[in-house]
Amino acid sequence: MIVPVVFFIISAAFLIMLRPMRGVVTFKDNFQNGINPAWSPKTQDKWELAEESKNSFYQLKDPGEHDEGIQRPTEYSLVRDFIYTDFTFKCKLRCDAPAELRYRDVVIIFGYQDDTHFYYIHLSNISDDLHNAIMLVNGDYRQKLSKNMPEPTLTDLDFHKVKVKRDAETGDMEVYLDENLVMKAQDRTFTKGKIGVGSFDNVGSFDDIRIRGKVVEEAP
Repeated sequence: MIVPVVFFIISAAFLIMLRPMRGVVTFKDNFQNGINPAWSPKTQDKWELAEESKNSFYQLKDPGEHDEGIQRPTEYSLVRDFIYTDFTFKCKLRCDAPAELRYRDVVIIFGYQDDTHFYYIHLSNISDDLHNAIMLVNGDYRQKLSKNMPEPTLTDLDFHKVKVKRDAETGDMEVYLDENLVMKAQDRTFTKGKIGVGSFDNVGSFDDIRIRGKVVEEAP
């Protein structure tokens, strides 16, 4: 009776996958087996699986387009399945725009509610009130939350390690670049939401993404 037993095990595993997930959940993607269907790009044909030196990664190959609404990142891809509260996000990222281009950037999005309500971390080769900052988009003109002004970050064409820590209860946010704390802020406007990657208006690459945190509900 091996076949019925195997069928029962597979069926039970499938049912577990269908049950809503709560508690601490880890999402990981190194893109070595293609693009995980959990990714939900704003514009599907702007994203692709790229490869260099036999390593695959997720690439925003074409920049997004600004509309007539509020200024915010124009293109991003979200993990569709989970609504996170507290989390630690890690990845390797690179801005693929020419290194000499001023204001070149990539972003990390979290607390995402919809296209005009979310947080984003802006990493750029220029530092000012809009670049290299933790920002809030709340249905109106974007607001800078981080108080410090770090040194320019993405000044080359190399991959960099990024870590983001979020405590939804206290509102604390911390951003680390290559193991160094570069930005922090505190805000509780959105205490839960989706997480993703993208760019304000450039192109970029993302690899070895890992999100571990508290999931309060599955995304609709």
